[in-house]
Amino acid sequence: MSKEIDLQSGDRILISRTDRLGDLILALPFVETIKERYPECRVDVISSLYASPILENNERIGKILRVQNDQLLSNKLYKKDLLQKIRIEKYKAVVALFPERQISRLFYKAEIPNRLGTAGRFHSVFYNTRLVHSRRQNLKHEFEYNLDFLKFFRRGRTVKFPRVCLREKEINHARRILKESGVKDDFVVIHPGSGGSAERWSMENFIKLYQLLEKEGVELVMSGNEQEGLIIDDVSASLNIPVRKITGETDLRTLAAVLSLAKLVVANSTGPLHLAVAVHTNGVGLYPSRKAMSPLRWGPLGKKGRVIQPVGVECQCPPKRCVCMEMIKPQQVLWEVMDVLGQTTRV
Repeated sequence: MSKEIDLQSGDRILISRTDRLGDLILALPFVETIKERYPECRVDVISSLYASPILENNERIGKILRVQNDQLLSNKLYKKDLLQKIRIEKYKAVVALFPERQISRLFYKAEIPNRLGTAGRFHSVFYNTRLVHSRRQNLKHEFEYNLDFLKFFRRGRTVKFPRVCLREKEINHARRILKESGVKDDFVVIHPGSGGSAERWSMENFIKLYQLLEKEGVELVMSGNEQEGLIIDDVSASLNIPVRKITGETDLRTLAAVLSLAKLVVANSTGPLHLAVAVHTNGVGLYPSRKAMSPLRWGPLGKKGRVIQPVGVECQCPPKRCVCMEMIKPQQVLWEVMDVLGQTTRV
């Protein structure tokens, strides 16, 4: 039995997840569980700058500390300033769900009394309470690995689903963007990007899927950043398949609002797929057959998520150059999407 961390009313707890968007979303059940079990304490979160907006407007999160990871690695003045921001909060405990070396050192220098991190890394020395588990084996979901840290805390209710809390004005803004793009109600979002974090289905396949769904009478829009929008334009022109898109028109919270209004989101194994689930929208995820990216660990949570993978192959392709993903055919994804929508295909 692990020793429970001693926390008193008014203590401040910091939870650290400073990597990618999807990782932060999958940390939210742990964040909310800690607040659920310690309502008398303030629970803050430190995260990467670009992913941090998803934490806003959540009544269970006290303060958001935002980290520019590139500056943390290269800028001594930035690192010193961040250390001061951490010190001034006088945290009683910090839980590093993603124990990156530089941020781990800052927690040690800030002299936080209870520093919780994983064992087995060189920089585990900066933690005085260590959790022994191996995520590399991919035996369960990432959010469950995060919940393993609960063994050091008070027993109580466990939150098992992430949520992103949107403001009404953000949803109204999303509606305006969709209306200006000609999108009507009951639409499906196709999000072809991956942010470089996962193997991706080709843009050509996404465009062909768009055409198949359009022929079935499905209302569609493609989302992504401005650069992805240019790629969409090039590919759709080469295939002579015009598409409707809102690329480059949404920041992270507006994208979340758009996804919340959709009936379904089709995406690679990437942050926006988890974002869709966190705003209670069905998701169809396209995953490689690579163990490190297994849907068992990284799949969309709950009944709102479905996964499609190449069948009968274990991917050995070089990173970010997977050809196995092309075994997934647009017609196969069409059938899955139509099934989720509760419709039958015409072919």
